Amino acid sequence: SIPKAKNQEYYPLVPSQHRIWVLSQLDEGSQAYIMSGAVLLKGELDIDKFKRAFDLLIDRHEILRTCFKINEEGEVHQYIVDGHELNFDVVLFDFKDKSKQTIDQHLHQEQHNPFDLTKAPLLKASLLQTEEKVHLCSFVMHHIIGDGWSMELLMSEVITTYNELLRNDKFESEKRSLQYKDYSVWLQSQLKSESYQTSERYWLDKFRGELPVLDLPSFRQRPAIQTYNGKTVNHQFSKTFLSKLKQFSQEHEVTLFMTLMTGVNALLYRYTNQSDIIIGTPIAGRDHPDLEDQIGLYLNTLAIRTQIGDGFSSEDLLQQQKQTLLEAYENQSYPFNELVSKLDISRDTSRSALFDVMVVLQNQSQLFSIKRDNDLEGIQVEAYQIENTNSKFDISFTFAETEGLELSIEYNTDIYHEFLIERMLVHYENLMTHVIDNPKASVSSIAYITEEEKNQLLQEFNDTKVDFPKDKTIVDLFEEQVKKTPNNIAVVFNKQELT
Repeated sequence: SIPKAKNQEYYPLVPSQHRIWVLSQLDEGSQAYIMSGAVLLKGELDIDKFKRAFDLLIDRHEILRTCFKINEEGEVHQYIVDGHELNFDVVLFDFKDKSKQTIDQHLHQEQHNPFDLTKAPLLKASLLQTEEKVHLCSFVMHHIIGDGWSMELLMSEVITTYNELLRNDKFESEKRSLQYKDYSVWLQSQLKSESYQTSERYWLDKFRGELPVLDLPSFRQRPAIQTYNGKTVNHQFSKTFLSKLKQFSQEHEVTLFMTLMTGVNALLYRYTNQSDIIIGTPIAGRDHPDLEDQIGLYLNTLAIRTQIGDGFSSEDLLQQQKQTLLEAYENQSYPFNELVSKLDISRDTSRSALFDVMVVLQNQSQLFSIKRDNDLEGIQVEAYQIENTNSKFDISFTFAETEGLELSIEYNTDIYHEFLIERMLVHYENLMTHVIDNPKASVSSIAYITEEEKNQLLQEFNDTKVDFPKDKTIVDLFEEQVKKTPNNIAVVFNKQELT
């Protein structure tokens, strides 16, 4: 069991918290690390009891009453605030007869107001009444006190507590024996253990030598200071495609995620001709059983380095990916922030540390449906989607298994055009189809462009004579030509080919 920490004025940050705290000191980063969610509540809602459910939640979880301050020695620590000192309320808004656009604009503004990390709580909640018996519940949390799993737990606990309050108006939830401060102190002791030292040696060995920087083609110049302006493009693959992926994975004794990750690496290799690629992937960080139902930032990031050898087949890459991921999982407790610090890499202000592309396979969304205890009594709960306008990385591939397979690509709009990302979705499906049908073919020969793009390359582009203007580059001309073509088809070249 994780032991209780001694009571003290303040407590240490875990490495992932420290990293987010540093990035949040930047103007752009302060908004990038805000998490938000919304649910539609249809039915007769007892607003007083709903507010009380949030109060009990905050009282139960100390991390929701935590703020972050610098002490006299210049070190940042987390401080727990007494519940009576908090200024928290579920704010009510009347949005009856308002358009969805107006509602979304309000939510967008509400969910992009930066937090002051020195003041608790780093959680906001509001209720927007949109119809007579319809409310929209919006909640916003800073990433430094929670993660995706925590967001699910937060809403499921509010629902469970609300239902208990309906049955018993004087219901009081039990205090939790384990709090986030206990975890943060316990983790400090774990960082000195032999298993931690073993993991450290593994990661430092994995990232020996010159580290690659992904040179993905773009028509826009990368900003000198990293920005987080983003957009998301979604695509739904068919049930048949998902079935083929699962069968292929089973035949090669790998997980679905290993197959999907292999596909992303292969696509990036074909785009850039770079054989050494680093991709990030999040890990829940809740391998200790005491942490499953805890709200807090337990998420860790694994940096997966893949080196594609000459003549590698798709099968070779898949098996290497399997081995690399299994080794990374064995050493998953080693904090990503510690790895970045130990590597002592020079800071590039235009990029994220170590990698620019993230790959995720969502599975935590099942948690909400399992734990929410048959919804609110008398209330139908539905998810409410809000457009995301942030991107923590250059590109993030997020896969989710539904009836088929969904792929959402979140991208930085200051670096990439939407039409390039839309092509990426098509290219990924083409590439994976080719891999499934020809697993022994070399990665360098994998076909991914469409027939229309082939025709464009061989016929249309070669059939156009253009006098070269002195004030434009070849990239400018290429972009203009792409925009003139049907369906905004973009063909991705690596820089050598384009030159």
